[in-house]
Amino acid sequence: MLVSHKWLKEFVDFDYTPQELDDILTMLGIEVEGMVNYNEKYKNFYIGKVLESEKHPNSDKLSVCQVDFGKDVRTVVCGAPNVAKGQNIVFADIGAYIPRDGFKIEKRQVRKIESEGMICSQAELELGEDASGILVLPETAQVGMPIAEYFGLNDIIYEIGITPNRADCLSHLGIAREIAAYQRKQVNKPDDSIPQDSGKVDDSVKVEIQDKEKCPRYTARVIRNVKIQESPMWLKQRLILCGQRPVNAVVDVTNYILLECGQPLHAFDFAKIKGNKIICRTASDGEKFTTLDNKEHKLDSSMLMICDAERSLAIAGVMGGLNSEISDETTDVLLESAYFNPTSIRKTAKKLGLQTEASYRFERGVDFDNIVYASNRAAKLIAELTGGTVEDGIIDVYPEPIEKKTVTLRYKRAVDIIGAKVTQEAIDDMLTALDFKIIQKDADSLTVEVPGYRVDIALEIDLIEEVARMFNYDNIEPDFTVTIDASGTTTKKELQVPELRKPIREYLIAKGFHETLTQNQTDPKSTAIFTGKPVEIANPLGEELSIMRPSLFPAMLRTIERNHRLRNFDLRLFEIGKSFHRIEENESTFIPGILEQENLLIAISGNARRPNWSEKAREVDFYDIRGIAEDLLAALKIKRFKFNPIVEEHLPFSKNTVEIISVRETVGFAGEISSKILKQFDIEHKLFAIEINLNQLYQSERKHWAYEKVSPYPKVNRDLAFIVDEEYQSEEIRLEVQKSAGKLVKSVDIFDVFKGKNISAGKVSIAFTISYAAPDRTLTDKEVDESVNNIIHQIEKKFGAILRKG
Repeated sequence: MLVSHKWLKEFVDFDYTPQELDDILTMLGIEVEGMVNYNEKYKNFYIGKVLESEKHPNSDKLSVCQVDFGKDVRTVVCGAPNVAKGQNIVFADIGAYIPRDGFKIEKRQVRKIESEGMICSQAELELGEDASGILVLPETAQVGMPIAEYFGLNDIIYEIGITPNRADCLSHLGIAREIAAYQRKQVNKPDDSIPQDSGKVDDSVKVEIQDKEKCPRYTARVIRNVKIQESPMWLKQRLILCGQRPVNAVVDVTNYILLECGQPLHAFDFAKIKGNKIICRTASDGEKFTTLDNKEHKLDSSMLMICDAERSLAIAGVMGGLNSEISDETTDVLLESAYFNPTSIRKTAKKLGLQTEASYRFERGVDFDNIVYASNRAAKLIAELTGGTVEDGIIDVYPEPIEKKTVTLRYKRAVDIIGAKVTQEAIDDMLTALDFKIIQKDADSLTVEVPGYRVDIALEIDLIEEVARMFNYDNIEPDFTVTIDASGTTTKKELQVPELRKPIREYLIAKGFHETLTQNQTDPKSTAIFTGKPVEIANPLGEELSIMRPSLFPAMLRTIERNHRLRNFDLRLFEIGKSFHRIEENESTFIPGILEQENLLIAISGNARRPNWSEKAREVDFYDIRGIAEDLLAALKIKRFKFNPIVEEHLPFSKNTVEIISVRETVGFAGEISSKILKQFDIEHKLFAIEINLNQLYQSERKHWAYEKVSPYPKVNRDLAFIVDEEYQSEEIRLEVQKSAGKLVKSVDIFDVFKGKNISAGKVSIAFTISYAAPDRTLTDKEVDESVNNIIHQIEKKFGAILRKG
């Protein structure tokens, strides 16, 4: 937010330098992010007069001018088509920096004639958008006057960062209140008295509120016989300095009041209001409405609208409609000043993608006690600037007045929290200076009434924070001693760090994977892929972050899409994070009705390894991702895990996927991502992933490794190949081989899978290497043959296999 130094001084008198004011505001919790001194910005710019203007002898498009700027007469070569003798203009002397372009004015040869300055346009000065020619000033402009003084630009503008809770500081009045409290002074609010005519506003318009929750208070005034014209220079320049674009006197006043006291207003062309009635109601589902920016929006029944007897006129608290805007033909104005429910405005603005100065303030909460003052102040200025008259009275529909909050503060508690000796008298003084009204007080505590504009104050700790910042954080000496004994407390089981989380992360990083960290929130469209019962957020930052994610996949897929778009295809990524699921409330969970599940997601794409001179590039495939899953589970010492092909498609995986089973329970999936899902996320290349439910994996039985002496005797290897039906899983057969081999077997590995020549249709040949060893002797052929024969018998019997010979 941009704040004017001169404007602040109209509210409260102070003599601080800009740097001192910067320090004070920062100490009060209002960060000054930057400042612009316009006296410096427009240094060496003066009002000048063109004494002579002749065509340049060496150019048809240039003029050679003699310019008097009070101190001297300079020769200036000018390219503007509208420059002429006798004009008052803005002259940039040598040493000036042109605001728009940033270059320094120096003597320059232009087509063999020396130019000693520059005649400026409105756009070059950043005083408007007109770049068609030089800025011509009225004849009354005083030659030699610095333009900062002439335009009222001799000001300092602060760029202030306001935290979301301090809605009261989104205006000059709000910042002035902080300075006044710091100085223990009163704020001087501008006069809002209105000379009214004999017309009664009650006879001109009626107001009806149909949704009292979304619109607790609505006021209206009528200003007659206005003349739509440009605002005076002081108003336009004040708006420009604060980042607003002047439009006309009526609209400019509403923007001026918003910057002055933080209350958004809206002016309607009264002649365009049908039935002389204002109705505050919600929109119809699917209703279409065109806003002032000439864009059409589709509405729903959650959005509050300002309507007349026949149609919608404005999206309440967000933006007005094209059908009731102020135009050059407007003669009568209806002025709206209202209090809208912050949550309602925030949701509407986010859904429609409309962030306006009005919605920015309404969604944080405006002062419900300031509604009438802002209306009076605006009506007074509109009448003065347009020659209009204000009808007598104000329509103020306020069916259920909002009660001011009361908060109790314990003196000892405040001292304990702040960590400094602050007397009761000092606390009383600070809170009173901040406009908190003391309504009850005793030796131990006081109770205050919270001003309507302090929407951030609700609890005792909020008042303690107010005392701390007024006391000045720099005056609080740091104390690093601990007085709380936490030795007897334990962290809830659900909040404890799982033992395996760190080993999983370290293993994957060591294997060359990069960890991603994404938000727990996602959008409705992505959520619909994974669940029909999402965990919705009550007050989301926007629709794209309105649901607690049911899966880690959407964020991971977006990350991959972004990398692919940047031609980074060789990816090895993982994320450990939470997913959120709705369940029956009678199930025991940390948050009733919500299951918070920890998941591991691994994704790979591109080449399996970097191409090099000795090895050709190979794209990752199903066996790569399965191998990663197998190696990870083995490294984690998970006991008795296996992989089974999926029977039904499990989104976002394709059918080229296996489920990971640990002791008969599915803990995850590994395989290829469905092409349908990839298309939804604009991913054109194959992608393979592993998804593991870590809550279940953490409970899996783990192997306990013990030292085993390496046998000094030679190993014996035997190879067996079986022809079996394709329906059987190779892993299932391998486990049976290992089981049938007896105690002397050390390992069973698959070294070949073959289909084709000499193998019947529907059959497959699977070859195994079986390794034997004994710790105390060399194995005999008889011992090994007995094991091999038992394997053959069991495999033929259980799987109908045929031993492949030769």
